[in-house]
Amino acid sequence: MVPDAQVIVRGLVQGPPVNAPVEIKVFGQDLEQLALIGDQIRERMARVSDITHTRHTLANGAPKLMFQADENKAQLLGFRLTQIADYLANGLVGIPSGSVIEQTEEIPIWIRFEDEFRKDIQRFRHLNLPSNTSSNSDMGVPLSAIGEFELTSSQSVIARENGERVNLVQGFIKHQVLPEEVLKKVQQQLTDDPIRLPPGYHLSIGGDADARSETIANLVSSVGLIITLSIATIIVTFRSYRLSLITFIVCGLAAGLSLLSLAIMRYPFGIQALIGVIGSIGVSINAAIIILSALKEDSLAMQGDRDRVAAILFRSSRHIVSTTITTFFGFLPLILEGGGFWPPFAMAIAGGVLLSTIISFYFTPSLFLLWFSRTQPKRFRSLRREQKLSVS
Repeated sequence: MVPDAQVIVRGLVQGPPVNAPVEIKVFGQDLEQLALIGDQIRERMARVSDITHTRHTLANGAPKLMFQADENKAQLLGFRLTQIADYLANGLVGIPSGSVIEQTEEIPIWIRFEDEFRKDIQRFRHLNLPSNTSSNSDMGVPLSAIGEFELTSSQSVIARENGERVNLVQGFIKHQVLPEEVLKKVQQQLTDDPIRLPPGYHLSIGGDADARSETIANLVSSVGLIITLSIATIIVTFRSYRLSLITFIVCGLAAGLSLLSLAIMRYPFGIQALIGVIGSIGVSINAAIIILSALKEDSLAMQGDRDRVAAILFRSSRHIVSTTITTFFGFLPLILEGGGFWPPFAMAIAGGVLLSTIISFYFTPSLFLLWFSRTQPKRFRSLRREQKLSVS
């Protein structure tokens, strides 16, 4: 049994792993002052009903038994402090005294005080140190004649960030509660009841909000290069700024439909969902590229012939529908049985691809006809009109 143990049960989060969903960082130099500010922040966190437990990293550590020796008394009795320390360490930790072979494993042998003796603090007070100055070699000097034992708490690990000492004040929240909403309530408590920070001390936000911002910043840092390469690839593929612009518009609409599918199914928007949205854009514009490439290769379609555009769209629909169906049903097991981690990612891709079919079949050809029929020369339109009248 461990009566002082803290058991914290947390759900699977949709974001980067963090020690606590809500976290306030306190920076400063003095450890006692950092612990005092941490306790004040914990008190304000406890006022928020969605927070179930709080703690900070400068809380007292595990208890330890410390022997405060009087150096003057030790010298009068013929002891040095290092001798006392070595004697206690050898008795408590042990000293190596050979080994035994058990099958193929060598097991070391350590000699130390028996377990019953090590569990009783009172026995240490009457522990006798062997003395060379004593007239009777069987007699020794009790530790109580040199100093006293004191039960204290060990110092917690001092965390640092960017060279500064930091106290992490952490709050754990209820299940299915967004950390952003709880953090806003904590910040409101700090605004309504501010903490007076000494000079040289400052606060910052950590936890889920800080980790998510850092992860998104890392993703966004490479977006510029990716977008530039994508634009160059699409322009080189079509050799037309208008067809390329249609593809870029489809990218934006596909991302919006992917987010819409998450909102309809009420999935949280985390890092997994963000990666799924990016993946759905790549799959969705593939359908637009197939349709636009087929329309570009047909002269009548480029002249704005609606019947020809409809025929090409019908011929290309087989590839688009098959890709959409295989993608959606491929991610369906993750949506149904993916637990709490994979469904947002799978829904962002599958739902985005499924809804983007509307863009492929209706928006893309309509915008194509709108732009290219208006730019078609009048002589082509009159010639096509004459061809239709002659056929009729």
